[in-house]
Amino acid sequence: MGDECFVIVNLLAGRGRCRRLWPAIKHALQHSKLSFRYAFTEAPGAAIAVAQRVARDFPTVVAVGGDGTIHEVATGLMGTSAKLGIIPAGTGNDFVKMLGIPPKDPLGAIPILEAGHTKRVDVGRVGERYFVNGLGLGLDGAVAWRVFHSWRWPWLAHWIYLYAAVREALFFRSSTLSVSAPSWECSGTLMMLGVCNGRYLAGDFRLAPHAEIDDGLFDVYLIADMPPLRRILQIPKARRGEHLRLPEVQLHRAPWVEISSKSPLLGHLDGEPIEFPPGKLRVELLPKALEVIVRCS
Repeated sequence: MGDECFVIVNLLAGRGRCRRLWPAIKHALQHSKLSFRYAFTEAPGAAIAVAQRVARDFPTVVAVGGDGTIHEVATGLMGTSAKLGIIPAGTGNDFVKMLGIPPKDPLGAIPILEAGHTKRVDVGRVGERYFVNGLGLGLDGAVAWRVFHSWRWPWLAHWIYLYAAVREALFFRSSTLSVSAPSWECSGTLMMLGVCNGRYLAGDFRLAPHAEIDDGLFDVYLIADMPPLRRILQIPKARRGEHLRLPEVQLHRAPWVEISSKSPLLGHLDGEPIEFPPGKLRVELLPKALEVIVRCS
């Protein structure tokens, strides 16, 4: 297909926001230097299969949606030579902040696609699943589930994330976990555990404020249990990336981690809710496994 790109538009992204934005995005693409075809998806997980199929014929596959859409399209591109392009049209739009793409200006992403500058970024893998931004367990995962079930008004994204964080801070029950990595290990009652590739999660929370997406290492944060009121009082620090100073918080770096639990764990991959069964999880980093279009620095 030459330099033609394929655009995957997740009409569910942002609970309707992407659907409303698409006519303006399509108009801007038609008046750009890009040659493109496009397809809509309207079911969770559908973009994975579309990306896998079109990656054989198109050198660039563009995800139009939020972090969940990026998650699906990136998963579909793993093991192919296709590049990932992104037009943010979801709600949190956390991953694009690491690429220099304006998270609240989908039309501003089109000149970046036209320029075509790329970098190779790391990808996380847990079992047969992939993630580009981060994996979260514990309260972090419970917040993702709460957001998923509370999302009726996408224009209130900022407040919905805060509501979910406060709600789960009050009622979440921590789990006993064992965590090991090549040069460190930890066990105890943990409120949150995150394995991060990017810096921003859950709608602008800076849970891993020093993470880099191409350094070959995860940033792994572990937060010990704390009383509900103290949890709530520390939420602003987590948003600003200042929680690392708290005595309950540890931050490590590692190319892989193994997490053991005797009970099921609520979690998320790139913000998409998932429940992990009891047992051992191995989370591995795949160095520079995906080529992504970025703003030229």
